[in-house]
Amino acid sequence: MIRGLSASANRQIAHFERIHGLPAGEVAHAFRRWSSTARRPRRDVTPFYGYDDTDLRNGEYHIRTLLELTLHALRTKARRELRAVIEPADDQVLRRTVNNPFEAPDLPWWKRRIEL
Repeated sequence: MIRGLSASANRQIAHFERIHGLPAGEVAHAFRRWSSTARRPRRDVTPFYGYDDTDLRNGEYHIRTLLELTLHALRTKARRELRAVIEPADDQVLRRTVNNPFEAPDLPWWKRRIEL
């Protein structure tokens, strides 16, 4: 459960976790880790559960990728709610990092950032 979200949004997230074979609360855990990552220097935390974004069940994905996949699975109102609680952490990460010009441009923005 993610505080600040409606019961409907949290139910939709629980449904997303069930259909993707994730443990209950995995998205909330990813949200807490992303928020924590945003407050601490990037070198102090590992934002990965693993290194592969292809299969959520194997536990190998970037925490922000899980949040993005969840956003896309939600209905419009729930998506807005979740985006609103993720946005402050995203903004913190963007403020203290810069784009890495050596990373592939087709990667998501959170995988192309380097610490200032």
